[in-house]
Amino acid sequence: MPAVGLLALLCAALVAPSAYASADTVHLGDGSDGALTVNAADTVVNAYTRVTAAVPAGQSFVTVASSTGFAVNDLVLVFQAAGLTAPTSGSQTPIDLNAPANVAVGRWQFGRVQALTATRLTFTAPLTVAFAANTGTQAIRVPEYSTVTVNAAGSLVARPWDGTTGGVLIFLATGAVNNAGSISATNAGFRGGIFWNGAGDGCTGINQAYPGGAPKGEGVALGSYDNTDPFAAGTTGYGNIANGAGGGICHNSGGGGGGSAGAG
Repeated sequence: MPAVGLLALLCAALVAPSAYASADTVHLGDGSDGALTVNAADTVVNAYTRVTAAVPAGQSFVTVASSTGFAVNDLVLVFQAAGLTAPTSGSQTPIDLNAPANVAVGRWQFGRVQALTATRLTFTAPLTVAFAANTGTQAIRVPEYSTVTVNAAGSLVARPWDGTTGGVLIFLATGAVNNAGSISATNAGFRGGIFWNGAGDGCTGINQAYPGGAPKGEGVALGSYDNTDPFAAGTTGYGNIANGAGGGICHNSGGGGGGSAGAG
């Protein structure tokens, strides 16, 4: 059955976004991208770029890896996917994302591009909160449609998270959104531990080194994930790191699942 009347959509396959940081002046967008009709599967409508330098509160620009895909007057979502200090491996203690040390995880805010260079997006107003660099902070172009129609064979998807960008599908629409296909960020979030066939025996460690331990899944503590052999210490074994699942241990062990999606 088609879904009708959804006016604004954010699908985040990463951590759930925290509260909006300032008054909503964007509402349902301005419709400047016109009407969208989606007939093809796996259609990506967002542009993504990594934020490469920390952004203090009150700053009106972000430094990015590339401004390709962005233009003056574009609406941009600045989003920080991670930044949690890694808890003890295997800890089952709930994580309080409202604690001062963790509150930036999932933080987001809109900005509208006033000017840009190859590596900078300058907004019409300053950002009211700070964003960290190297913690999955990215800038995402947000299309502003008048209407959106996804036909039965079509699907809107997020570009899969690659460790620095992706994992979010977002658009605004001033009119109706008719969905007879799919709008999804499924399997686009934190990555699972890669398959790496173990050969160990008698494995017991929560941080069991390869080949006894398989890689752990990725989560909001990004530094605790490694998908390249030789694997960094602490990134293999059965102990989870926050919401990144632990890997298997011993013969034929599989990797742990990602924090929000993905098979190990």
